[in-house]
Amino acid sequence: MNFKRFLQVLVMIAMFYPVPLWASALEKSLHDFFAQGIHYQGAKAELIQVNRWPNTKQALRWRFPNINHHIKRVSLIAEQGTGASLRRWYVPVQLHWWANVVSVRQELPARTLLQAPMLQVQRRDIAGHMGVFWKEVAALEGMRLTRPLHADDVVFSNAVKRPPLIKRGDRVTMVVGNGSFLVRAAGKAMRAAGLGERVLVQNMRSKKRVEAVVVDAHTVRVAI
Repeated sequence: MNFKRFLQVLVMIAMFYPVPLWASALEKSLHDFFAQGIHYQGAKAELIQVNRWPNTKQALRWRFPNINHHIKRVSLIAEQGTGASLRRWYVPVQLHWWANVVSVRQELPARTLLQAPMLQVQRRDIAGHMGVFWKEVAALEGMRLTRPLHADDVVFSNAVKRPPLIKRGDRVTMVVGNGSFLVRAAGKAMRAAGLGERVLVQNMRSKKRVEAVVVDAHTVRVAI
């Protein structure tokens, strides 16, 4: 077999066997864990490297600890056996978190009002970022940047602010119910809020204050 053919065989093996055939049962068990698809808040985890392997070559059961954002480094929990024979390891690894996210097409200064032509959807690694991200361009239209962004920067929640549709003191229509059953009442907003945000409103007649969601510049929907 010539060298070129040998390389072709290696590529084919890599395609069908992402884990080397000579890998230990331990390595294969970790690969199988990620191969099943590890998702968290709209992103998929991909293993980059293991910083320190457990002192065993046998297959282990793997699971994630509780996490609250897409962290780059995490200690996976690996277990073997049950009951009195249970052994547990905390295995530090590095990760990618891949997601389809909205980013900006161009350099944009702070206070830019976002419009569809300025935005795009890209597959990006968001590991290490703690902010909320968006997957659809339409969801960001009308939001205003709170800081400048460079071309291809992902738009995270800490970089935008939705301009308020309702200001404090505005008169609004309070709507309760859905479908054919709707009750309306006059109310007053107790603070500013944007589309889809929660706001405290006061019923003009009863003076009772309730929480509602902003529907448009003149209407809020009260949760039942």
